[in-house]
Order: sequence, then C-alpha cells, then structure tokens
Amino acid sequence: MTKHRADYPCVLPGDPAWIDDAQYVQEVLDCLAAAAAAAHDYGDPETYVLPHLPFQVAADTLDRIQSDMPPARRDAVFLMALPAFELEALWEVLGVLRRARDADDDAAEVLELARDYAMRCFTPPRGIDEVVADLERILAVLSLDIPAVRTVATTLLLDGEHDDAFRCARDELFAAWRAAGLTDIPGPGASS
Repeated sequence: MTKHRADYPCVLPGDPAWIDDAQYVQEVLDCLAAAAAAAHDYGDPETYVLPHLPFQVAADTLDRIQSDMPPARRDAVFLMALPAFELEALWEVLGVLRRARDADDDAAEVLELARDYAMRCFTPPRGIDEVVADLERILAVLSLDIPAVRTVATTLLLDGEHDDAFRCARDELFAAWRAAGLTDIPGPGASS
C-alpha cells in the first residue's frame, strides 16, 4: 500500500555521485515522456504503457535532485523533502521499465525506445538492464525507510547535535547505501 503524505523525507548521501552517475536515466525518461506525449497526440495513448506525465515527473524529479545537491562531502548526509507524487511517479516508471526489460508485450515500445536510446546516445553505451538497475539504486536511496533515517532526519531538522546516536545512525545509512550498490559511500567510522 502506498503511503499518502505531502512530502517524503529523504536522507541522501553527501556525495552526489549516486545520482550524477545516473544522469543518463533522466535523459532516457525525458525521451520516453516525449514519445508517450506524441503517441497520445496521435491517438494511441497506451503505446508506452503510461501517459507522458509520470515519465516527465520522474525525469524532472531526477533533474531537481541533481541540481539541489550541495557541494560534495563524502562523509556528509543531506536531507530533502520529496513530494509523494514524485516518488510515486519514479516507482510507476520503474515498474514499466521492469516490464520492458522482462519482455512484456505491452511494454515492447518502451523496451525498443529505451534500449535504442541508451545504447546509441551514451558513452559508454547502456543496456536496459543498466537503466533498470540504476533507477532501482536511486529509489533504494530515496525510499530507504529504516529507523536510522528518522534519527538522522530528526537531528538535521532540529539542527541537533551530531552526537554518538547521530553518528551511529549515519553509519547505518552508509551501510544500507553500500548494500544497495552505491560505491562512493564511506566505510564505518567516517568523520561527522
């Protein structure tokens, strides 16, 4: 069941490499949004499974997160309030991309466009598996819901002291992000 809140508090890694490295995902989603809009205009709104709006919201969300990231600090964490509808759009788009990757006939046009765009427009070329995996990693960061998120978010919101509880919670976040495949995350005991 989807949580319905106005904003979803996200605690993000201070090093923006986790999202900058996936810039191409945003471009793939922009392309899918444009194609879905054109298909709708030509009377075939289900060609890309979703209407253009979820693709565009997802692409715009990735762009906004990238532009809102502070200067890189490997050992830092960053708090961002993400509107629930943006997170939902990212999950919807991921679902469609997974269907495309898994050769669902209804998502054949999504597969063809996303695969061709990712393979021909980026250096190095990317496959549909990489697009899906990178979006999954982004969502793993944005959707992380463990007690450490609440501890860190509360401390940051209240401009509280970065005490042992904060550092322990932050280290738990770092471990969760490393487990999700983020490679630029500090190891245990990083400075605060």
